[in-house]
Amino acid sequence: MSEWKELIKCKIVSSLEKVLPMVEPKLEESYGSMLLNERYNFQIAYYCSVTPRGKHGSRLVMRGGLAEYMTVRIEELAPSSVVNNPADDYYVMNEVGLLPDPLVPVREVGIPMPYGQWRALWVSVSLPETVKAGVYETELELFSLEGESMAKLRYTVEVIGAKLPKTDLKLTNWMHYDCIAQTHGVRLFSEEFYAVFANYLKDYTECGFNMLLTPLFTPPLDTAIGAERMTAQLVKVIQKGEEYEFDFTELKKFLAFALANGIEYVEFSHLFTQWGGKFCPKIVAEVDGEEKRVFGWDTDATDARYQAFLNAFFYALGKVVDEMGIRERCYFHLSDEPSEVMIPNYAKCREMVKKYIGDMPIMDALSHYEFYEQGLVDIPVTGLKAYEKFAVHNLENLFVYNCCGPTDEYYSNRFLNFPSQRVRVLGFQMYKTAVQGYLHWGFNFYNSVLSKIRVNPYSSTDCYGAFPSGDGFLVYPSDTGVYKSVRAEATNEGFQDYRALKLLESYIGRERVVKLLDEWGLDGYTVYPRDAVAHKAFREKINALIKEQV
Repeated sequence: MSEWKELIKCKIVSSLEKVLPMVEPKLEESYGSMLLNERYNFQIAYYCSVTPRGKHGSRLVMRGGLAEYMTVRIEELAPSSVVNNPADDYYVMNEVGLLPDPLVPVREVGIPMPYGQWRALWVSVSLPETVKAGVYETELELFSLEGESMAKLRYTVEVIGAKLPKTDLKLTNWMHYDCIAQTHGVRLFSEEFYAVFANYLKDYTECGFNMLLTPLFTPPLDTAIGAERMTAQLVKVIQKGEEYEFDFTELKKFLAFALANGIEYVEFSHLFTQWGGKFCPKIVAEVDGEEKRVFGWDTDATDARYQAFLNAFFYALGKVVDEMGIRERCYFHLSDEPSEVMIPNYAKCREMVKKYIGDMPIMDALSHYEFYEQGLVDIPVTGLKAYEKFAVHNLENLFVYNCCGPTDEYYSNRFLNFPSQRVRVLGFQMYKTAVQGYLHWGFNFYNSVLSKIRVNPYSSTDCYGAFPSGDGFLVYPSDTGVYKSVRAEATNEGFQDYRALKLLESYIGRERVVKLLDEWGLDGYTVYPRDAVAHKAFREKINALIKEQV
């Protein structure tokens, strides 16, 4: 230990600090509190000032306290290769560089100890129901692979005897099924696909998401006009002359699998092309025993043939939805991000669909209030920057989203070069603004912009130079599924913050909780204390108030 004491720096820091290779982390902590059913995170940051010369790694031993319920992952570095215009000053760095993001298991070679760099381990605490409330101290000791003690640390976790309530938000982050098939070399919706998909769903729900984009037909998203993405169609269509028959076997299997693995709400994929719905989605049918594309970019959205198709399709789909008892959990999309000039066309699309789906709502990402004002969308999903346009009308069914923007005015977003607090604060913001849900377009988009080529997300975090790094995905592919990211954990922490506020509300009322947020300095989606320490302290205050009630 004495030899290593001069060679190794080691400290425990907040999960809200991004540990940069060339910057000593500052947010040291030795204590945190958690509720019984949440996942609590902290980091072990370390710096090696000796050239390895045969000492290439280390291992971590944890003792006592909650050690058996702690999972340790290595924070690997990812390239932040496309950064935002410096429109505000709240970012980790604003130039090309490497940032911690993929969280990978500790392998046989041990924990890497590169010379002259700060690196970090991500420690997550998840408790079984048998653990009781109380204060637990855990000892964490770093050893060389030769068995020499390198550093010893202690961390105290107070477990509060209360549980986070189930969220009342609908939370979705679009799954891209062609990317699963391409990345893992499996045939879509085969048994091999489901073996991998199960791991994607596990991490998806562990991130807090509970609504799943479901591809009735290949989702017309992020596709160049006139081009096609891999067919990802769950409904088998048989065309006989001008008549259509449908086989819903694969759809029912998919839905049953998703619902059994933590999904609560179903959002059926878009029925018209992106940015206004001018054309039909790609739909493949069996025609005279041969599989053919029967609708796509070459078919106008309002074509009479597509209307006839929808007439037959929705009659059959309605029976499936009712048979599975999920009508009240189903949502439909028409066209993603339509512009204001597309209102007349969008109105025609709605008319074609709404008469069939009845009370099942239509939801779409949009930025123009006129769509809702004219009764064209049941659930508007507004970009954070357009939120105020909708909020002034006191809507009760508003969702919010962010994506490749906004990048300025301190809006929350999940780019690699943004502080983790800028990801996590969304939970507090959604509580105060009382929205009903959140949407993001990319859980696992491993393509270039408009899906022209595949990309390796470990080397291209920017959709091949198109979007700010980190926009396209929250998880990295592994051999059999995915690895979470630092950003994914921060996203879940934000959703947990929301649920903690809802729990406190059940004790003291919403008005008093909102007052706490006001006093903390949060207003809308741009005004909040831009300070990780302040964020952590506020959450600890919420936990203390909950503790007083239990």
